[in-house]
Amino acid sequence: MLSLLLQIVILSSIKFCASLSANNTIYIINSAETPSLGRPGLTPIGQQRAQDCIPNVFGTLDIGLIISCTEDGHGGGVGCAAAVETVTPLANRLGLNITTCKAGEDASENCVSNKVKDFGKNSTNSVLVVWDPLEMEDLFENIDIDRPGSDDEYEGTPHLDVIVTARKAKVLSQSSMNCTGIDGPAGTSGTSGISNLGNVPKLATQSTPKLRRRGHIGRAMKLPYY
Repeated sequence: MLSLLLQIVILSSIKFCASLSANNTIYIINSAETPSLGRPGLTPIGQQRAQDCIPNVFGTLDIGLIISCTEDGHGGGVGCAAAVETVTPLANRLGLNITTCKAGEDASENCVSNKVKDFGKNSTNSVLVVWDPLEMEDLFENIDIDRPGSDDEYEGTPHLDVIVTARKAKVLSQSSMNCTGIDGPAGTSGTSGISNLGNVPKLATQSTPKLRRRGHIGRAMKLPYY
């Protein structure tokens, strides 16, 4: 019994150390719009978001580390190629390499957290994480952040303009990229840039309750997002 309790304490300590305890601000976004039926690449709207909007939104936010995902070879992370494509124009503008972690069943639970932790030892710059929408729930679980919102919000098409801002494993806010001609209420268009996000209502606060965790089998049965 004592040995079992010791193992539990050790595992809990490892999980705590791997959480996002660094002071760096973390921005988390989905990949841009992709074609239906699992076809590769980004749609014209997705390309507009990736090439024109995202560099403008994040280009002045002192991003020093960009993290995205790669497919695991077992059907997990099929949207990771689109996630990398989404953030490549920003990476090129900033002169940064894109750091990657596997998504899906082969994903290391501590990969993203460890990379942020290592980066935070020598830099106070912000971190941008761009992920496959179908793997987003596991990402939040692995970095030990309560995902904002409710289960119902994630059953349909994801809102690809949403930016989740977190620090020290706590969600600070949700906001919209407000991409010109793409985001905003129907029939309107705003000016892209995070400076214009102050008028966007917060969808969650730090008091958001922790959601139940779904296994890979349940997630795999979801229909793909179009």
